[in-house]
Amino acid sequence: MFTLSPITVRLIFFVCLIPVVSSCSPQQTSPVSSSLDALVDSVRLRYVPDRRDNVYEITVRENTGNLLVEGFTSVPEAKKELMEKIRKEKPEALDSIVLLPDKSLGDELYGIVNVSVADLRMEGDYGAEMGTQLLLGMPLQILQHDKWYRVKTPEGYVAWMEKGIFVQMNKETFNQWINSRKIIFTGDYGFAYETPGEHKQRVSDLVFGNLLKYEGDSGNFYHVSYPDGRQAYVLKTQSRMYDDWLSSVSLTEESVIREALLLKGIPYVWGGTSVKGMDCSGFTKTVFLKHGVMLRRDASQQAKTGIPVDISQGYDNLRPGDLLFFGKKAGEGKKERVRHVAIYIGNKEFIHASGFIRISSLDPSKPHYDKNNTEELIRATRIIGAVGTEGIWNIGNHTLFKTQE
Repeated sequence: MFTLSPITVRLIFFVCLIPVVSSCSPQQTSPVSSSLDALVDSVRLRYVPDRRDNVYEITVRENTGNLLVEGFTSVPEAKKELMEKIRKEKPEALDSIVLLPDKSLGDELYGIVNVSVADLRMEGDYGAEMGTQLLLGMPLQILQHDKWYRVKTPEGYVAWMEKGIFVQMNKETFNQWINSRKIIFTGDYGFAYETPGEHKQRVSDLVFGNLLKYEGDSGNFYHVSYPDGRQAYVLKTQSRMYDDWLSSVSLTEESVIREALLLKGIPYVWGGTSVKGMDCSGFTKTVFLKHGVMLRRDASQQAKTGIPVDISQGYDNLRPGDLLFFGKKAGEGKKERVRHVAIYIGNKEFIHASGFIRISSLDPSKPHYDKNNTEELIRATRIIGAVGTEGIWNIGNHTLFKTQE
């Protein structure tokens, strides 16, 4: 007669026990009906059609017999409407949606960039895609803290940044910074020094558009301070008093082309918006920032702003300084897709970030003809004459550059 060993008996018992134990384990969570998922998405499309502008990350799930609506949103109206609609179907639904800015931030809901160029990423991780950049002295709104900080930039772009590159502030300290006299670094690239002298110890590098608090004059230098209180000295030949600079800049066709050409050769950097490196829309942003004008972040967002220019019959309506947009036209159930932007400089030529800042042509007879982009030119808009309209700000009139009430 065949006899099982004690070890074999224990193994058989253990294997047979597994499905019994598993079948008795309570199901903690389960997916909800597709109709509720569709409802969540319909509210998102109504209030946050572009996820670059606001936060709407909400899910619905069953949790130990209860319907749980959880996640984050920065739009109070979206949360209110969603819960009202869900509770018409499921009155017992639990509201676990966190409204941003998160209450855990207390009153420190503002920040000022503290490095020459701050990288912002699409997720709170160093390995995440870089979405945009902010310059030293620029204000931002803080929405959430989870190791990294989710913030909203002056142009309304939502992204993540690490704590060490900005100074978190409450309304009082933020207003003190906003209302202080400042200098703007107007050179393309340079440095701030610990003491007045070009060969002294550097405090940091500086790029065009950096803002520092004015503390006084020291010969050929401005005495300045950083958002975190560090003291430094900046050459007057590379900077100006901010208010004087802002009141002196004038947006013209000639000035746009002049500033654009000065950036020729700077390398393309995905997500870049500074003279250290820039992508296509970062380039257009930088050119207009040199005129005290702020544009939306991405090409597809910039395409929805400004004064439309008719290019259906050719290029005769284009003026220097107009923005050209390239991509795929809408059709056959597909939405328009804008993938690239450039600045028209006249004579069927445009300047753009492609590998580096370069000039290309719409004219097939020219040696620098850009066939791919020319064939995908889908629209053009005019920024000159449109400052102050939706998505095009004069920095001096931007609400985040003013005292917060």
